[in-house]
Amino acid sequence: MYFYTAFMIPVTPRTYLLPLLILGIVGLSSSCNITRTIPDKEFLLNKNIIKTDKPEYNEEIVGIIKQKPNRKILGLFRFHLSLYNFADRRKDTKFNKWLKSAIGEQPVILDYSLTEKTRQQIEIFMQNNGYFNASVTDTTLYRKKKANVIYTIRAEDPYHYQNLYYEISDPSIKEIVLRDTLRSHIKSGAKYSNNSIQKERDRLTTLIKNHGYYNFNSLYITYKADSSLGNRTINLWTIIVNPIPAEKDSAFPNDSSRYFHQRNYFKDILVEMDYDPIKVDSGGLKDTIEEKGIRFIARKGVLEQYNTRYFTDHIFTKKNNIYSLADIDLTYRRLSDLGLFRFINIRIESESGPDSTHLVPLTCNILLSPQAVKEIKIEAEGTNNGGNFGIAGNIVYRNKNFLKGAESFTFKIKGGLELQQNFSDTTYESTRQLAIFNAYEIGPELTLNFPRALWPFNSKKEKHRGNPTTSISTGFNTQNRPEYFRQLFNLSYYFTIKLNKFNRIYIYPAEINFLNVKLDPAFRAQLTELNDVNLILGYTDQFIANGRLSYIFNNQDLSLRKKYVFFRLNMEVAGNALYIAKSLSGNPPNSRNPASMFGVQFAHYIRPDFDIRYYSPFIFSNALIALRFSAGAGIPYGNSTQLPFEKSFFAGGPNDIRAWRTRQLGPGANVKEDFFERFGDLKLTTNAEYRFDIFRKLKGALFMDAGNIWLIRASESREDGLFKADKFLDQIAIAGGLGLRFDFTFFIIRMDGAIKMKDPALPVGDRWVVRANQLNDITFNFGIGYPF
Repeated sequence: MYFYTAFMIPVTPRTYLLPLLILGIVGLSSSCNITRTIPDKEFLLNKNIIKTDKPEYNEEIVGIIKQKPNRKILGLFRFHLSLYNFADRRKDTKFNKWLKSAIGEQPVILDYSLTEKTRQQIEIFMQNNGYFNASVTDTTLYRKKKANVIYTIRAEDPYHYQNLYYEISDPSIKEIVLRDTLRSHIKSGAKYSNNSIQKERDRLTTLIKNHGYYNFNSLYITYKADSSLGNRTINLWTIIVNPIPAEKDSAFPNDSSRYFHQRNYFKDILVEMDYDPIKVDSGGLKDTIEEKGIRFIARKGVLEQYNTRYFTDHIFTKKNNIYSLADIDLTYRRLSDLGLFRFINIRIESESGPDSTHLVPLTCNILLSPQAVKEIKIEAEGTNNGGNFGIAGNIVYRNKNFLKGAESFTFKIKGGLELQQNFSDTTYESTRQLAIFNAYEIGPELTLNFPRALWPFNSKKEKHRGNPTTSISTGFNTQNRPEYFRQLFNLSYYFTIKLNKFNRIYIYPAEINFLNVKLDPAFRAQLTELNDVNLILGYTDQFIANGRLSYIFNNQDLSLRKKYVFFRLNMEVAGNALYIAKSLSGNPPNSRNPASMFGVQFAHYIRPDFDIRYYSPFIFSNALIALRFSAGAGIPYGNSTQLPFEKSFFAGGPNDIRAWRTRQLGPGANVKEDFFERFGDLKLTTNAEYRFDIFRKLKGALFMDAGNIWLIRASESREDGLFKADKFLDQIAIAGGLGLRFDFTFFIIRMDGAIKMKDPALPVGDRWVVRANQLNDITFNFGIGYPF
């Protein structure tokens, strides 16, 4: 579901500043009285202070501290504690109880035992990081019923590894380990760290299991350290012991090898396609199909629903291959990515002892519980585009196994009705046929996703590492507005490659967009009167044949609360193939003599853009700083003098510069007031948000937005929109505001209120509206999800 709206409410500076003044007074007065309820001889924990000669560990040390102070909003006042005290001093009503439990936060009373435990834990932490002689002391400062606890850490010099030794009894495992020491987390000369030792232990366990040792585990690996050498150095031994079999264990031969770890290989790969975890023994006749050494099993008739040869590309445990934990994990992930199965389980069965290969055979049982492959959804939307209210909806049909190889087919019909401003005396009778709405949009979309590559160079290595997917989509959209009637046809083919955990590439070898526009005569007359070629080209027929490459980096780990970065880079090029083809025909096109396709001038441009975001959560609370910087440029050349309207940049709206409505900012210092949507060739945007919890499902945000769009060629009606190196910084629009977000886990409803702080449309010298005392409007934006 998608919903956003933006509207403006005029307010005077007095009415806007009064609530802020009251809020500030309440916050300050509350912060002065937060210790009233603290009992005698007890103290409110005000702050934890860390003083150390190793500040690089501060973030981890903060996480160790056992007792945290009450939360602060915006780092200024303890809103939740103040509400708790407010409700606690009043009658014990249901509302006050709710206020205390739902929003309020009980005061954190200093606990000396927790302070001592924290001191001990910090000391252990420093020793685990090589500072064996570290000392930690705590001091508590008291003032007016408040206590500041100071942890002073003297780390001194750390211990380093000097010599690294290996004691491995099994010669096969010894060879595996010694051959891979370059990847070790422990290096001679490096600082001692318990964390690096544990990482190395886990790495060796995985390494050995990936070389066929199914029963191997980390308990066989131990470490011995000698710190008696002097000069703060340590000798470290990595010890890997052998299993000790029972005396009468017939699984091992009667020689010294009985004490070695046993290596495994896959003797059979079985895939049960209709596994029911409730009815383990389903009974009935079973069909079996074998593909590339993998046996697919299901009840009679079930296998006919699947083209099993495509599923082998997602199973990386192969018959007669040695056991590998990495292949098991990869198989599980790839089968999950198909979206066909609600339950996936992989069970390994081991035989009692080695066979003629001197390896212990394994049977890999892959148990798949299918889910419904067909679904129909009806989606309703409320829309508001620049003040134009409307309703919209989608009917979606999806088949997740369309061609029996986990291909996903989606058919969507999207329709919408909207009430839009009549900018002129339109002559389109169709826009007057509806009593409430005068604009509509409708169109079908078809998408077919393949969980594999559909290009010639599809190597085994790509299947294993890249998890390639391919998509083909097409759509036809009809839009009828008071000022124009247009039809858009699009066709695209693209595929994705996952480079690793954090990096992914999207490649669009071919995209085609064909736009047919019919203007209302009165609207056409207005465009002609403006005599702006660039603006007129924005409302003409367009043919776009382009290719696109997108690279995305995202190192977010949902299981950890830590800093992460999102980065997206796009490069789009259009018209080159058509331009070359026309040039080879002996008639090279140019902007004065442009070439056409299907009677329409084809677009010719290059369009790079990027978006980088940084998220930094606070350790003491659920607060978070989110930053975004994005920029883009569209440069027409050859056959074009203007970017297609669909590929132009715009500013304003609920996910952009929020004090301006969508497509109503810029370009540059443009001051002309008209109803035309504003677009440009260049864009620069930056956003910052401080996000914090208010209570349970309600979260707040303080934000600032800045940016604008510009033209790269002069425009007669938008002459102040031209990008100039010596003026563009002064033409940056700046907005600020507050937001509320209702977090319902699966979706977030957002409301942001923004004010203009710097308006580039005002005369030079008067653009800082706060300084000019021109705070006279607030723009409210509603949306689903975070703006970035």
